[in-house]
Amino acid sequence: MVKVNFRGLGAVTSEPARTIVEPRDLFNALPDKETGLDYLRGPQDQVLTAWHARRQDRDIVIKMNTGGGKTLVGFLIARSWLNEGLGPVAYLVPDGFLVAQVMREAERLGIECVSTPEEPAYQRGQAVLVGTFAKLFNGLSVFGVQGNVFKAPRFGLSGVVIDDAHACVARADEAFRLRIAVDTHPEAYEALLRLFRDDIRQQSRSGLLDLEAGRRAAIEEVPFWSWQDKQDRVLDLLHPLSNQEPLKFAWPLLADCLPLCSAVITGDAVEIQPPVHPTDLLTGFHQAKRRVYLTATLADDSVLVRHFAADPKSVAKPIFPSSAGDIGDRMILVPQSLVPSATEEDLRNYVASLATGRNVAVIVPSRARADWWKAVAKSTLDRTNIQAGVKKLRADPTFGLVVFINRYDGIDLPGDACRILVLDGLPEALDGIERLEQAQLRGSLTMLSRQVQRLEQGMGRATRSNEDHTVVLLLGTRLTERLNNPQARDLFSPATRAQLALADAVASQIATDSLDGLTDVIDQCLNRDRDWVALSRGVLAEVRYDAPVIGDEAEAERLAFEAARRGDSATAETQQKAAIKALRGKDENRRALLTQRLAGYTNGVNPTKAQSLQKKANSANHSLLRPLGGIQYERLAKAAAQEQGEQACTWLLNRYSSGNELVIGFNALIQDLDWGPRTKQFEQAMADLGRHIGVMSQRPDEDFNEGPDDLWALPGGDFLVIEAKSGADDGHPVKKDDAKQLSNSMDWFRERYPNSTGTPVIVHPDARFAKAAAIPTGCRVIDTMHLHTLRQVLTAVAPQLATNDAYRDPKQVMSVLADGRLRVSAEPSANTFLARFTAKGRR
Repeated sequence: MVKVNFRGLGAVTSEPARTIVEPRDLFNALPDKETGLDYLRGPQDQVLTAWHARRQDRDIVIKMNTGGGKTLVGFLIARSWLNEGLGPVAYLVPDGFLVAQVMREAERLGIECVSTPEEPAYQRGQAVLVGTFAKLFNGLSVFGVQGNVFKAPRFGLSGVVIDDAHACVARADEAFRLRIAVDTHPEAYEALLRLFRDDIRQQSRSGLLDLEAGRRAAIEEVPFWSWQDKQDRVLDLLHPLSNQEPLKFAWPLLADCLPLCSAVITGDAVEIQPPVHPTDLLTGFHQAKRRVYLTATLADDSVLVRHFAADPKSVAKPIFPSSAGDIGDRMILVPQSLVPSATEEDLRNYVASLATGRNVAVIVPSRARADWWKAVAKSTLDRTNIQAGVKKLRADPTFGLVVFINRYDGIDLPGDACRILVLDGLPEALDGIERLEQAQLRGSLTMLSRQVQRLEQGMGRATRSNEDHTVVLLLGTRLTERLNNPQARDLFSPATRAQLALADAVASQIATDSLDGLTDVIDQCLNRDRDWVALSRGVLAEVRYDAPVIGDEAEAERLAFEAARRGDSATAETQQKAAIKALRGKDENRRALLTQRLAGYTNGVNPTKAQSLQKKANSANHSLLRPLGGIQYERLAKAAAQEQGEQACTWLLNRYSSGNELVIGFNALIQDLDWGPRTKQFEQAMADLGRHIGVMSQRPDEDFNEGPDDLWALPGGDFLVIEAKSGADDGHPVKKDDAKQLSNSMDWFRERYPNSTGTPVIVHPDARFAKAAAIPTGCRVIDTMHLHTLRQVLTAVAPQLATNDAYRDPKQVMSVLADGRLRVSAEPSANTFLARFTAKGRR
């Protein structure tokens, strides 16, 4: 028998799969591809062709829809680099859960991969390193760290592919954040709180009390001028901890720029983070010759310029397929818009009924919300058990309803692993820095973009190829309200926008008063109704990718920070002013935040000028730091008599464009008017409630660091002075300190409004006052029973105002409010707000 040594011939001629650089030819030459991987799909071919033409660019963004095959694209790029002689090369994913998944994809392709840089095949440039993003982005990185806390590189890195770049942005935030937690470093936490106690008190007296009481919702920013002035003492406290876990991973990245960082103290941790990530300290990433960012849902490409120092000109030219319609079939339904009368409990029970005989995945923003689902959930998954949970779903298509806690990215639930996906509520900021920014950027386009990106990531968990299909249910009044925001719609990817538009069209054809009426519609998608499939695919057929969003301020922000780090205050000021100018008329809240950062850069050389800048920033955005000299209180104007209906009508018209939007908005308001740790949301809801029913309102303590939580100006010239204690323990009388706070607020009111009448109101689960607590004269209490009644009345009032657009007519508005006994007056007579929704404070 005659046999030819083909392997030997391959070695003689240089094995093609190890020498070919052109990605399509490389794919065809791979000898060990799994059966079925016979050719590149159209989008993959288009993207790789465009990338090859620009392969010399240092930073390239590649956008492909979830399920579009971007992992295969990333591996061909990495292998092409190795064949070119550009090694070593790493392929990085957001977390360890995805490493095994990506390694399986590499095995299907027959591309050699390793999981540690110690492998000789990686070091010689023969295999691709697959690892987590944190392997590169940490202060002890084996690829080297520059700066005073120097760590020599053990391994080189010439090319890096970052998969799911949108998720890696959040991982980068974590990498550049020091967190001194109460449970791991209680002494250091207490020492830092003591160090800045007086500074925080000047910002918010009640905020300091919340911190000292260890309340979960407590959060205060340390003023930058205090933070900078006390750096020596901060270093004395932190340096002994710098070699302990988990601080040792972030310390080398922040040690040289601590004075420029923001410091936030919450009820459970002190968090420290720079405004821009100094990624130049990460030797491996900074010195890599080629960097490719793969993403499906990066709504704002500017973040790559701001935090990763990517070339703005290159980022402005992302690579994407000719069509954006290569996405799975998703029927999106918003039950609360379709059946406004459905309660939260109705929705939970309905979703549970859909899980009979099929898998339903519910993504929630917090553990508290997961606990609410526990009664109907088969399993609840967090970072500790998610791998095992996902494995069960993939193995058993009838497992049932599973809840994922705050997991909007990094999990794949293809095919029968998840046929119905539920997103319950808006993604919430969990860490202190994120919560602070959420408050500072409330209502801004920046915050809206972040929420939309997280939502879109979540919506992509169950359609992992363009042949896959699922039904997506979007729950939660705030989420529903956000989807009705035209600005929010524009921030979704083109394919998701098209599917949301189709959802609106489908909704217009659904007439049902019951959630059960949605089941037949859901079955049309799941049972692959031919007309639905044709419509869904037709809608996506002509969808194209959008031009990238690159804010003009991004590069200027980075250059300003880098100048401040090297002590060049003049350049820092010039660049930061350029960033502020670029946001004029676009995002005023963020513009004010950048002004505060300019004040921080200025403080070291001109403290007086810094305070002037801070005063300007706070005037534009009251959520920012208050300057040393304080800010002038702006009195709330007295309301004329008989204006309530007109004021309510004007507010509702400006806020809602349709009756359906109004109902959704009222439901969102009602959701926030509830007991629990979300005290700031409750205080805002009280202010919004006043405006909804025709009362001018204000949050003096939040906006001016003085006075009550809420102040209502009633028609006729009287006021309600409101202290909201929605986080107080149920079953306990009003404590002495809470009663004193209300009395102090009344003293403040009499000083600020000497010729007006104010009624003290406290929101507290119990109308009784403790023996040691003084009851303010005339005090009224919104207790548990009365808050429940108020929520019920608002639930009934909303559809009345929406029916036949009654909210557009001041007379009809007033009639509805009067029927609900929402007429406001300082006199607690039988037909006023105080009579129906408050009780008299008592022992």
